[in-house]
Amino acid sequence: MNELRVTRLLLVEDDDDDYILARDYISEIPFLDISIERATNVEDALSALSRETFDLCLVDYRLGAMTGIDLLKSAKENGFSSPIIMLTSQSDEELDQIALDAGAADYLVKGELNAAQFARSIRYALARRDVESERVERVKAEQEVQAKDRFLAHLSHELRTPLTAILGYTEILLHTDAEHQTELEVIHRNGKHLLNLLNDVLDLSKIAANKLELLNVDVDINALLADVYTLMRMAAIDKGLQLNIHAPNLLPKSIKADPTRLRQILINLISNAVKFTDKGHVDITVSCSSDGVDNALIFMVQDSGIGISQVQIEQIFKPFVQVADVVTRSTGGSGLGLAISNELVRRMGGNIRVTSQLNQGSCFSVRIPIDADSDQTRVPLDVVAHAEAPSPLSDAPTLAGHVLVADDLRDIRTLIGHLISRLGPEVHFARDGQEALQKIASHQDAKQTELQPFDVIFMDIHMPIMDGVSAVKRIRATGIKTPVVALTAANMKGSREHFLTQGFNDVLSKPVDATLLTRTIKQYLPAKSENVARADNIDAPSHQKHALIVEDDADAAQAISALLQALGTHTHIEATPQGAIQALKSDTPWSHVFLDLHLGQDDGLTVADYIQLHRAKLKIVIMSGADLNPSTQNKYQFYATLKKPIQLSELSNLFT
Repeated sequence: MNELRVTRLLLVEDDDDDYILARDYISEIPFLDISIERATNVEDALSALSRETFDLCLVDYRLGAMTGIDLLKSAKENGFSSPIIMLTSQSDEELDQIALDAGAADYLVKGELNAAQFARSIRYALARRDVESERVERVKAEQEVQAKDRFLAHLSHELRTPLTAILGYTEILLHTDAEHQTELEVIHRNGKHLLNLLNDVLDLSKIAANKLELLNVDVDINALLADVYTLMRMAAIDKGLQLNIHAPNLLPKSIKADPTRLRQILINLISNAVKFTDKGHVDITVSCSSDGVDNALIFMVQDSGIGISQVQIEQIFKPFVQVADVVTRSTGGSGLGLAISNELVRRMGGNIRVTSQLNQGSCFSVRIPIDADSDQTRVPLDVVAHAEAPSPLSDAPTLAGHVLVADDLRDIRTLIGHLISRLGPEVHFARDGQEALQKIASHQDAKQTELQPFDVIFMDIHMPIMDGVSAVKRIRATGIKTPVVALTAANMKGSREHFLTQGFNDVLSKPVDATLLTRTIKQYLPAKSENVARADNIDAPSHQKHALIVEDDADAAQAISALLQALGTHTHIEATPQGAIQALKSDTPWSHVFLDLHLGQDDGLTVADYIQLHRAKLKIVIMSGADLNPSTQNKYQFYATLKKPIQLSELSNLFT
């Protein structure tokens, strides 16, 4: 050994000569700096072991009426974990084995000892102790990490479950209770704030434990930026700010990245800019650097806010540091957003830069490397701002028919779908022109008796795979005369006339005005008569969704049920796996099972196992307060996984 590590040794020896001999041997060992304490019997030795900490214990086998084996067993039972070496006057293989079985580190014969042998035995005993100590510490550390993970998963579940009830019922009331809109918005805003804090704390814990994993999938830049811009635009409007977004050059149509984390980074930066800007603007610039050597996507978020002092700029990416602390304490926050964003960008191989002047504003620049591909399609930035989708509960249904909405942006599909479905028609969705053609063909097929031809089609112009103009030309080429309404953000002079000549019946500009959309669709759909209403009721079982909710928290279950009912879905609630399995055995035509995995003392996967064996076509939607184990997801292939608290828009997306 290269360092003096052992300082405390207990030598249990009742013979003075043997004690002196052992002490002298020990003093000659070069790698030990030893303080020796002596005991002459088992009782005194046990007393010393209970009083003080020793790194090593040497025990004579013969100790009066008792033996070293008695001491060895008692010491181990009392928790002494350091090495114990047994000393005896004569060689005895049987005694040797008994001592080792009792936990002795070694068994030495006094008459055969010399200084080198003594030193070697002590060296090996201490080395084995060190290895075992490291193993114990490693196991202990692993257990602590596992315990922390279990605690965070439990905490996440326990917090998200009541938030599901709070946010769910608040969202329902926001659409139905006009008298208390202000109070409900306060509740909803603060509930969302609590959810964001929870997410930040959990993310920080994952980062600290090096357990944050990033996906690497295709991300549509326009779709992601439209999502972020739409979300943050309302926050800017609430503060009277202008939120602008532009791209000076063409952008890759898609990149490889983690869409959730990239969205999180942008929202953190933009929300900070909005939070610390009282008047003026927040500008978002998206550009692509591609010089053959350094290919990167660059996001710049510039504001006209309070700014940050140069002294504090280096501190703002540290956890729990709030930008507001630099200048004012009027704005709150956990101080986690920038720290998490910085770590996410770093793990993506990029960096965040910031420049700022007090009272002049700040500019945050995010640079993220992307795969260089000379054949990659480049497209202009095309972000369509739109208001929040109206409630499916508003407006009594007055129209009948079947409508197809084709748009590659999910939020716009959902928005237009809600605007139309609240008027009564059954709405179907397509993500591009090619999928629209496939759905139109299947609905036109007379053999598909359960599907009705579409009465009107709303078609976005700019879509991947097949654009709207190409799709409408294909529709007209097959002889289908169904009315098709173009949806376009292009408001240039002559664009309406151009689209009408391509085969469209009408043109609506984005963002879509709800009143104009209603007026347009009324031109193509009949009013709902009593006969039509009765026919709809007769056909309802084949179109109405039936969802089984398996959730042991009564408030959360009722909130989810109310949200699903708002979307026109019949619901049934069970709190136990046994009750859920009984419900699944009924004749109800279930379409979805919303399954909580933590049902008190029961495991929700019991229900998933039953469905996999007996109802494999059912769509299982997991409702979880914690991250789902990847092996569990791979085994069951769940239709979707929703993190609590569950919101109306998330449920709506499952049916679109």
